[in-house]
Amino acid sequence: YPLCALAVSALAVTHCEAELGFITFEDLLQLLEEMICDVVKAVMEDCGDIVKSLNPAAYIPQRPFVRLDYGDAIKFCQENNIYKDEETKTHFEFGDDIPDAPERKMCELIGKPILMTRFPASIKSFYMSRCPENTDLTESVDVLMPGVGEIVGGSMRIWRYDELMAAYDREKIDPSPYYWFTDQRKYGAVPHGGFGLGVERLLVWLLNQDHVRNVCLYPRYIGRCQP
Repeated sequence: YPLCALAVSALAVTHCEAELGFITFEDLLQLLEEMICDVVKAVMEDCGDIVKSLNPAAYIPQRPFVRLDYGDAIKFCQENNIYKDEETKTHFEFGDDIPDAPERKMCELIGKPILMTRFPASIKSFYMSRCPENTDLTESVDVLMPGVGEIVGGSMRIWRYDELMAAYDREKIDPSPYYWFTDQRKYGAVPHGGFGLGVERLLVWLLNQDHVRNVCLYPRYIGRCQP
């Protein structure tokens, strides 16, 4: 994440990256719920006294998380005056990317963990699978936690060779540097998906900290590169 004024930013962060084969989009959503709940449960059982000393209100999130399609998130922002531009009071429109600050406001109003899903292909990476019911949308997900916003970004991946080549062409990307990625589709890919979890962002939520630097062992930012 780039350095900025947000409470969840630093120059160096830890990401937990995973790819899973032979799954569906629903499998991916359920796995993210299970992973977050199980990890927090394990931490609370192992060292809950330490967690509670930093955040007396710490809790294990309960399944199911709130499911919120991107289109419904745009409507929610419009109906609850969560603006694209606070100064001009400009509302979000379908196709806009929703930044961290408005995501956090939305999450605070809902008050529960959210799986925000099915973002437009126009604002997502070329390799994300399209939704079979609407090919303008992607099988994508952001996990949002109250007080923090996004802690996970994930999606199903294009696994058919012809679809991937068409995606390169559509985005005007030269596929030659990505031969290793393309060859996986050419020689026997399977339906698969994956995600990236911001470890420090999860810790910021669990420990109720006001900045990601507080949960980094050696935070790096402008003016501080060592240790």
